Parts: sequence; C-alpha cells; structure tokens
Amino acid sequence: MRSNKLYILPALVILSGSLYAGSVFATDTPRDLRGTEIRQNTVKWEWAPVADAVNYEVTVNGQSQGLTNDIKFYSYNLSAGIADMYVRAIDGDGDVSERTLTARISVSEDYISGSYGKTTLVEASSSSSSSRAINNNASSSSVSGSSSNASVVQGLRFTEFSGSDVRWEWNESNGAAEYEVTVDGIVVGSTGDTFWVSNDLWEGTHSLTIKAVSSSGSRTDQSATLRIEVTGNGTGSAGSNGDSSNGAVADFSPPPAQDSNASNDGGDPNAANIQSLIDPASFNFPETTSKEGYELVFSDEFNGTALNPFRWHTQLRWDGEFNGERYEYRVVNGEDQFYVNTLGPDQAHKDKFSSVYDPFKFNGSTLSIQSVVNPLKSRDKTRSFGDLEQMSSQQQFLSGVIATHDKFHQKHGYFEARIRIPSHEGTFPAFWMFHQNRAFEGTQRTEIDIMENLGHAPHYIYNSFHYFDNVSTTYGGDHNFIKPRPSGQVFTGTDYSQDFHVYAVEWTPSKIVWKIDGNEVSEVNNSQANYESLYLQLNLALGGNWTNFPTNAGGLGRSSDQRWPTSEDVANFRNPQLEIDYVRAYRLR
Repeated sequence: MRSNKLYILPALVILSGSLYAGSVFATDTPRDLRGTEIRQNTVKWEWAPVADAVNYEVTVNGQSQGLTNDIKFYSYNLSAGIADMYVRAIDGDGDVSERTLTARISVSEDYISGSYGKTTLVEASSSSSSSRAINNNASSSSVSGSSSNASVVQGLRFTEFSGSDVRWEWNESNGAAEYEVTVDGIVVGSTGDTFWVSNDLWEGTHSLTIKAVSSSGSRTDQSATLRIEVTGNGTGSAGSNGDSSNGAVADFSPPPAQDSNASNDGGDPNAANIQSLIDPASFNFPETTSKEGYELVFSDEFNGTALNPFRWHTQLRWDGEFNGERYEYRVVNGEDQFYVNTLGPDQAHKDKFSSVYDPFKFNGSTLSIQSVVNPLKSRDKTRSFGDLEQMSSQQQFLSGVIATHDKFHQKHGYFEARIRIPSHEGTFPAFWMFHQNRAFEGTQRTEIDIMENLGHAPHYIYNSFHYFDNVSTTYGGDHNFIKPRPSGQVFTGTDYSQDFHVYAVEWTPSKIVWKIDGNEVSEVNNSQANYESLYLQLNLALGGNWTNFPTNAGGLGRSSDQRWPTSEDVANFRNPQLEIDYVRAYRLR
C-alpha cells in the first residue's frame, strides 16, 4: 500500500483556521466528494481531479490535515461515530478554491469487511464566497432526504443480452436513498436506480446481492442471492429469484473443461486473468452455497494452470516494510527458505529466478507449493535481512507463499482450506491469517494460525492466536500468545500427511473455533480477537527455530551442533510439497 504524499505546512502560514486566506476563488471547487469506510476505523476519502490543481487541502473533523497532490486521502484510527471531511483545490499560483460540501460518514464501532459504509453530502453551516478562509467549524443542521431505515430489497431479476451483458434489476425499497451492488462476491458500486448493468461477463455462473442504504447511511440486511448461468448468446432472456429457467439456477452446471494446452488469455473461467475474488468453479460444489448463515466471498479451486494475481500475492508482506515495497527480504523465525515471488513487481527478482525455479505446480485440480535446494546458494546464512542478491545467495532452500493482503481481508467469518501436508523432516507448512493494517494504520498485529505442522511429526496439528499490545511505528509491541482450549496441539491418531483434510476456523465476535474435517478441535474466547481485519496466507517454510526446539516443544530435539539442516539433511532433501485443493472464505449473512 502506498501512503499519501501529505505535506504539513508550518503553523505560521495558517490564518483564520485555514492554510490560506484571501478574497477570490480563482480555481474550481473539487466535485464528486465521497468517502468509504474500508476497514476498522479507516475511511478512504476521494474526489474528482481539478484541471489546474497542484495540491488539495484536506480537513477532517474540523482539523486541517495539510496538503496532498493525490485525489484521495486516508483517515486512520477514527473514533466510532460521525466523521466529516471537506477539501479545497490549490492551483500553481497558490489560488485556492471554495470548499466543497461536507462528506459525512458514520464510522462503525465494529466494522464487518465488505460492508463499505459510505458518505452523504451535507451543506456547511457557513461558507463565504468572498473569503478563502476555511470554516473549520462547518456543520450540518440537517441531512437532506433523511428517512427511516430502508427495507430489505426484494424481487431480484435479470436479463441477458448478446455479448454476455446482463442487466440486473430489483424492486424499489421503501426508504432507500441508494443501493449497494455486489456481483460475484465483489462490491461493484452503488446506484440510486433500481438496476445495474454488468458487461462482458464470462460464460458460467454469476451472482447478485443488493443492500439498500438509507440517506442516514444505515444499511439493510443483504437481499437473497440471485444466481444465473450466463450463456454468451442471450437475446433478451430473463429470469428472477423464483425462476430457475432462463439462467437463474439452483444446481450449477460445471464450467467448460480446462484446456491444458490453452493460454490463460480469456474464455476459461478458471483462467488467471478472471477478475473475481470468487472462483466460478466453486459454484459446482453444493457446500459452497449451503453453509448455514454464511455466504461465499472468496475462493480458489486451483483448477487452472497459473495463480490468479487478482486474488494472490506470492510474498510475505510482514507489515509491508520488507519483501516487496523496498525489494528487501528477511529471515523470519530463523527459517531457511527463500520465497520465490513470481507475481511481484521486482524485475530483478523475476530475472534471477524465472529460469531457475517456480515453486507453484498445478495438475488441473490442485496447487502444490514445492520446495527445492537453492541452486543459487553460494555462502553461509549470516544476515537477517538484506537485498535480493544477499538473501537469495545465503538461504538453503527455495519455496513459496500465497497471500491475499490488500486483495481480500475480513473480520469474522468462516475460513477453510483442503490441504495435504508433507511428511518430511524440516518442513513447516502453515495456513494462517494475519493483520491487514500496518503499524501506522493502527493494529495489534493479530494472527490466527488455522493449521501449523512440523513435518517430522505429521500426527500433530497446531492452532494458536497471537496479538500485541502497545504497537507503534517505532515499537513492535508486547506479545500475547493465547493457547486455545484444550491445548492447541491437536492429536487424533491420524497421520495428516496421508490424505487431504479440511482445516477451518469459524470466527465470530465472541470466539474462534478451529475445525478439522468439520470436527471442532480447539477454541478461544478472547475479546482481543475482535480487533481487526485479517487476510489469508499459505506457505511452506523450512527449518527455523521451532523445528530445532526440544522434543517437549514439538521440535527435533537435536544437539546444538546438529541444527537442521545439516549437510546430511540437505543431501537427503526430497523436494517436499504442500498440496492445496481449495481455499474458501465466507462472511456472515
């Protein structure tokens, strides 16, 4: 995530509560001011660009936030309740526009990912066209068009036209000022009309849900889900929730078969360029649409031939300070792998590894993350972090990770993956959730470990919950490790490397419950688990501190001079792999 280019001006230039004072508005006022609640206590403000503007002055809750040359601004750590914002444009001569109307939003006390609270525009209590001084005490005496809460949207229907265009329609909801539209699990926008047009949909299953939003910003429960089968040759065929002909289906037909010789350049619903957080193939499986109380919002069935970059990164973000934004890499937990970032923007990384190794293997129905001995290793491991050349030349193995940071994250829900773990000494596979917010955005560095294992002990699965107190941009915080009941170390007598198993957490405001193959195995009741939104990641690590712990802590229990991997361990390395059948995430209806 790139931070705003924000410049705070010295106090001596602030006159009458503003950065500027004067008498003439020589540049246009920004238009289309809006705000969106994008995560806990965070609002993204946006506006349309002004042609001659070089900067914009942003005011939030009556306090000037300084200048930005962007047309968006993020407010972090807002308190629950009403937040107001307005903006002025500043041209190259220093002339300042009239202030916009005030964008007002209700910041949720307990944000739910995907709810996308939005703003209403209100008049300022005073605004003088003869002065450029910003009125920091602007307020609203009323919100135009305010009304009682809207009713849940009914009567969803559709019409498919040639070219795979679909017009979605619904009945007007009493009290609705606008409607939030979700297509295929992604909020695609809001409209004041009772219809929405989706163009160029792929042939296959699609879904629509609607929420009505009142003028006060309150939102209804989600509508029933309308699912349709787009044929690509529609000529005005229509259907609705209650009509399973003409495309509105209850049982889903399979997507077109994957052509293993075809490139992923369109037409294949499992192709890597499908811009949807839901894999269309997921609708083949009844369990994805019948999980009581939940709706599918993210999935990947890995039936294609490449990772989908709309859903995945191939790096550990670790607060964004390493492994990508500065093209730096670091050793975590004393581990011995170097993650090959096949989807990253670092061209030097791609050039160095594209002809050497790709850890992501597809067989038409699963993804395998496979580790190998690093052919580029030329020196011993001496650094904890560094640039590409330094770190890739010292790590003993190459491996992979997939993660959804900045693409999909959610607070509360049901999260699952069907996985087969390797049985190989030194492997450390994991399916886990990590905090979307970074230190400057407000975080407790929350982590939920859905499944962890050490490969020398495939009968044991570990569950855990971590968070940190007192996190700041200069201090990592005070660690709290919460061991689930009954122990967090799961032993059922099963060798989990012999077959695929479904590992899941059901995360509600009151607790986290871990499950294996649908059976509850661990539980945590802790209010700190409700703090923030988390993203998903799966990785195959090698070695590290835990692998080398004493046996009573799950490790190999070797003497200090036999720390894994020894030269003998490297010679016996058999290229283990973590196999992933699917990953799915659901939100509460």
